[in-house]
This record gives sequence, structure tokens and C-alpha cells, in this order.
Amino acid sequence: MESAFDTRHHYDDELDDIRAALVELGSMVAANIRRAGVVVTEGRLNEVDAVIGADRPINARYHDLEEKVFTILALQQPVASDLRFLVAATRILYEMERSGDLAVNIVKQVRRLDGVPTDLRLDGLVLRLSDASARMFDHAVEAVATMNAAIGIGAEQEDEETDTVTGDLFTAVTERQDAIGLEACVALFYIGRFFERIADHGVNIAQHITFAVTGEFPDGDG
Repeated sequence: MESAFDTRHHYDDELDDIRAALVELGSMVAANIRRAGVVVTEGRLNEVDAVIGADRPINARYHDLEEKVFTILALQQPVASDLRFLVAATRILYEMERSGDLAVNIVKQVRRLDGVPTDLRLDGLVLRLSDASARMFDHAVEAVATMNAAIGIGAEQEDEETDTVTGDLFTAVTERQDAIGLEACVALFYIGRFFERIADHGVNIAQHITFAVTGEFPDGDG
């Protein structure tokens, strides 16, 4: 007969497995975000299908892990910090899956344009935005891996770079509309917004970890 200690040990193992799976899923998404950034900044149209294809195992992993989390919530009736972690996990899963979708949306815009127009000012801004967005998401995955509440507390401030570069990109695109054409302008607006949203999802992931650890969101609304 399984003892209470054995039951708790098994339950703790399940929670550890979920956290490890979240890190693995986040790492898969992070890698595809960086791959999408390369497609944009280096015009690698031959890698568009690779980015799209990489999203399929991400979606499969997302659905499997979501089912596991909800099963534990339904059967184990967790309390206190365990409950906070599992609830946060459901939100983190959503943020990761959406970020994966946005990476796909980015490369589809590049393919629709048959490559982003070459412009020194725009090239530099797109590269900065891609890097800032990917870096924010990497830090979010780090927060999950380490359960470091401090990453979420500082996430909004860290994300200011992404917001600033996004604004600079939109201004530069508007100024160059005559040179690059309306279709390219629209695509670049979408690409910029998608990178910005990926960073926002990274902020949310890190803040959900803060909630799981401390019981409060960094803005005090938890």
C-alpha cells in the first residue's frame, strides 16, 4: 500500500516533470523565434518552411502538457503554492503557444514579400527588434527553469527596449513608404508588431512565475 510520503513524492515528481516540460517547450519556441529572426534579417526564404514545420511539434507538446496540467488540477486538488504553480502553468502554456504562432506569422510575411526590402536604417532596426524580442523570451524561459521571481519583477523595465525599437521601426517605415512601397510597409508593420507581442508574452511568462513563487504579480494585482 502506498504511504502518504510515497504519494507526496510522486506528486512532487509530477510537478517537477511539468516544470521541466515547460522549459523544454519554451526552449523549442525560443529557438524558432530566433530562426524566424534570421529569416527576416538575412532574407533566408529557404528557411521559411523550416520555421513553419517546427511549430507542429510545439503545438503537439502544448496540447499534451495542457492536458496533463488540467488532469492534475482535477484529480490532485492542489493547494497553496502548488495550485499557484499549476494555474500559472496554464497561462504560461498559452503564452508560449501564441509566441510560437507569432514566429510563424513573421516568416509568412517575409515570404509574402519575397524578402524584406533592403534599407540600412530599417535593417538595423529590424535586427535590434528581433534580438530584443528573442532576448526577452529567453529570459522568460530562464524564469521558468529557475523559478526566479526577480526576473518577472524586472520584466516590464527590460521590455522597454522592445517597445522603443518598435516605435522607431514604425516611424522609419512610415518615412520610407514612397521608397519601399505600401505592401512592404504593411508587412513590416506586422513583423514589428509580431516581434513586440512575442516580447510581451515573455514578460507575461516571467510575471506568472513571480506569481507562482510569491503569490503576487509584480504590478500588485495578483
